[in-house]
Amino acid sequence: MARVIGRDEDEARALLAGAGVRIMRTDDADAEAVLAAVLGAEGAERGRIVAEPPADEAAAASGMGAWHVNEVAEYETVVDGEGIVEFITADGVVSVLLTGGDVMVVERAEHRYRPLTPQSWVLRFGGPAGADLVAADTGRESGPWPIP
Repeated sequence: MARVIGRDEDEARALLAGAGVRIMRTDDADAEAVLAAVLGAEGAERGRIVAEPPADEAAAASGMGAWHVNEVAEYETVVDGEGIVEFITADGVVSVLLTGGDVMVVERAEHRYRPLTPQSWVLRFGGPAGADLVAADTGRESGPWPIP
């Protein structure tokens, strides 16, 4: 189950919602309705990945570990493993530990991600069929990762 790191859970969820982010569980009653609302007809599974922990701090600050914004909305499901995702909100960074069964819904919010163990994901995101999930690096300095 997702756990907010270093902040009050209710405050963090309100900040995340304001930034266009929802953290849910696969068995939440409204999971399918959220998928339809966010991705509509584009909600089909686009692929599966296993994200491996970075080899060092330099690797943890590059790729998905760098602050970025994706071109389209995403609805990503964690199958197993653990990882940290951080989001920029109106009150600074909100950090969340994600585990199996969690769903991360991101509507073009600035974020970065670091797997702590091999972490499997089911990928769903907007855009035309066959399109890739394209991220734009925001150039924000990475800084240290939180300790869960």
